[in-house]
Amino acid sequence: MFIKKIATLSLALLLIVSLIGCSAFNGSAPETQSGKNEDGTTTIGISTWGSPDEVKVFKELISNFEKDNPDIKVKITHIPDDYAGKMNTMLAGGTAPDVVFATDGDFGRWVSADLFLNMQELVDNSDINTEDMWESALGRYKYDGKVLGQGDLYALPKDIGPSVIYYNKELFDKAGVPYPSPDKPMSFDEFVETAKKLTIDENGDGKPEQYGVGSIWWEGLLWSNGGNVLSEDKKEFVLNSPEAVEAMQYVADLTNVHKVAPDSRALEAMNADQMFETGKVAMVFNGRWMVPTYRKLNFDWDVAPYPAGKTGVASGWSGSVGYAINKKTKFVDESFKLIEYLAGEEGQKIQTELGFAIPTYKSLSNTDVFLQPGQKPEHAEVFIQAAENQRPGPWTLTTNNKWLDTMNQKLGDLWNGKKSAEELLDAIKPEIDKHLKEGNPAIFE
Repeated sequence: MFIKKIATLSLALLLIVSLIGCSAFNGSAPETQSGKNEDGTTTIGISTWGSPDEVKVFKELISNFEKDNPDIKVKITHIPDDYAGKMNTMLAGGTAPDVVFATDGDFGRWVSADLFLNMQELVDNSDINTEDMWESALGRYKYDGKVLGQGDLYALPKDIGPSVIYYNKELFDKAGVPYPSPDKPMSFDEFVETAKKLTIDENGDGKPEQYGVGSIWWEGLLWSNGGNVLSEDKKEFVLNSPEAVEAMQYVADLTNVHKVAPDSRALEAMNADQMFETGKVAMVFNGRWMVPTYRKLNFDWDVAPYPAGKTGVASGWSGSVGYAINKKTKFVDESFKLIEYLAGEEGQKIQTELGFAIPTYKSLSNTDVFLQPGQKPEHAEVFIQAAENQRPGPWTLTTNNKWLDTMNQKLGDLWNGKKSAEELLDAIKPEIDKHLKEGNPAIFE
């Protein structure tokens, strides 16, 4: 079903999230040849993936770094597909490059396996201004040896990619529906009513030609209603709390009761993003990384905050990627110097101009470098508001996510209408708690 497609694809979406490509275009993820050269320079390696546009920007970044640091050469290992799988093999086999791109979904698994260098002292003695970074981005790369999100830094964030509602202004105009406010989020009820007005079933066959909304990323609606997936200490599954049950049932009802969102059968021929791009969906939940793609669309669009539940505050999840240092590197200083440049102000400016994500520095986010006046979206400040309130996804909570995989699988019965939220979430709690404890014993010590 489409909603859980989003949850299970969240990690895949993060692999789209703004990561810049590189110059070595072989998909085999070869061993990176680091070392001292005869001319006295040092070669270090960095891994990445990315689109042609991202490749171009990354090559520029590396070229600029090499000009400023003539004693360091950088070899780029481009892994265009199955990045996580190939990096698993490289890290385990000792062939990974000196600097590794780590999505927030992979970071916990890799750092808990002692594959990354503790960067805290390096950061403390550098020009990196962590006080100006989004804490929601920085915090997801901390680890204290047991729990993620606290302790020392083992990576620095490249960026943060908040998610928002993208909407087709032309479909709103045609239906006579006012545009969503960029400042005040819709309530849950207002969102349903708006989606109903934008859903069109011309022949009444129950298969709308146009849907009000194409995908719902349920985590944000859960949080804005006061619910959570795990308890604050991460020791218990709490998605069956009253606030959580209410939000989860609300999401399921958008498809099964209100019929304003496509079900899994409707999405077989075309996914939600494609439906939005072809005018078959008026609104879609998606991340900042879609801006470069959407700027090429032949209709006018803009962005708005997620709808807000009982708390009155719009929430959601943001994606991020971190720069980590391979613990086996022989060139720590050179590797960190590269990260210091990429995560520094100059590197951030160049990356931000591409439009894929928000820079890690809050001060840079509030400038024309990010806001890019004259380009879509008109209300780019919505992303900044989102970054202030959004959280890392549930996949960043623990180092072992078997509990999450099980949860996502079980939620299928809610999304397809076979079970109510209350019935299902109460029923799966014992199994989820079991996997949580077995997979993450350090949390319970």
